[in-house]
Amino acid sequence: MPAYSGKFQYLDAAGSALSQGPCQFRFDKETAILTPGSGTPIAFDLGDVDRAVKHDWDFELTLFTGRRIQLRQFGAAFSTMSEELLAAWRDRTAHCLLLEDLEEVARYTATAGLNGAAVVNALAAPAEIRLYKSNIAVLPLDGPPIQWRLAEVDAVSFDDSTYTVTLESAGERMAIAKLAKKTDEFRGNLDGVLGDLRTHEAEALHNTFPFLDPDQLQQLIQKMPEGRSVPLSALPAIHAKLPDALIAHAVDEPLRPYFDALRKWAVGDGVMTGFKFIRPDEVKAGEENEQSETEAAAPGADGSEDKQALFFWFFFPLAGGRVAWEATTGSGRATYFFDAPPPTDQAIAHLTRGLALINFRREPVYLSDVSLEQERRYRRYAIGCRKLPDLRSLRAAFRGRAIHASLETWTAQVEAGGTRG
Repeated sequence: MPAYSGKFQYLDAAGSALSQGPCQFRFDKETAILTPGSGTPIAFDLGDVDRAVKHDWDFELTLFTGRRIQLRQFGAAFSTMSEELLAAWRDRTAHCLLLEDLEEVARYTATAGLNGAAVVNALAAPAEIRLYKSNIAVLPLDGPPIQWRLAEVDAVSFDDSTYTVTLESAGERMAIAKLAKKTDEFRGNLDGVLGDLRTHEAEALHNTFPFLDPDQLQQLIQKMPEGRSVPLSALPAIHAKLPDALIAHAVDEPLRPYFDALRKWAVGDGVMTGFKFIRPDEVKAGEENEQSETEAAAPGADGSEDKQALFFWFFFPLAGGRVAWEATTGSGRATYFFDAPPPTDQAIAHLTRGLALINFRREPVYLSDVSLEQERRYRRYAIGCRKLPDLRSLRAAFRGRAIHASLETWTAQVEAGGTRG
């Protein structure tokens, strides 16, 4: 952790100086420490920085508390320090957005905004665009980060008068501009990744349901795109055998008793299902692991980079405005319960988006606020909750879980409303 010498100001939300003067400043991939020449050091997680704005000769960090740290007069080392600090902050932000285990395609410097925000004028703040094989992330210098799953992108357009690329998803629009000479490269990579996703989807569903003819397969892809939940009752319109075939393929035998019980308790005909592409190592990584943090291994860590599996789940509407979520692929160890106020299908769509955004990790859902805030290994989840509205909503809706210890024990936990831990 190299140390840089300069001066600082520590400002409150109103801009009043709390402390200032000479300092040493050092940071690594997670933590920054500012040590005044006289006074108490200031230590913080780089993920707790909401904005990082570099000027010609000073650097301002805005913490999630609203307080700001201004760094200046660092001499010839300022350029190196600011570049390294900016890179470390972006990497830590991506880590807290739970993107670190995704395969990255490319990075671009551009401007970006949601739903009509200015991206082509002189006031638009620069951002780093990180394109992954399954996601796109925007890490702006002066604004909150944005993360979208590419499977949820409904359309992509290009305005050749402003050189702006616009992605649309569920009524929202993400505009990306000022890519300069990288515009064509970005468009080509984005089109390539989206095309690969569609090809994977068609291939996987064809292999899973080989009895569907091409037209029926097209209907299934349109009805049940990867990463979204759809009514099980909508599938017979495509093929009468499709619901039973999906259940037979998706529900592993050890989990069948729990699935059958939940289906019997479900209210009406509102059971919903979905699937996601996932590497074999991720199936295990998504489950509760009492020994270590439940993360997926890095791509290629076990030679499985190019292997794709399908991870299936079901939502069961229950009495009392709740839904049960059951992951039926792999060694699923618990049923999760969430509030789902009417309209239930919209509530389930929102829950699905939150779960997919965190790659179906369970710990960010069920761990207590105390664990997230106080245990260092879960710190990034706490930061992720602040930065990802969908994760906050998911945790707020969570009501408990029932462990698959035995059908009798599980049933008792279901009847009790589930356990929080």
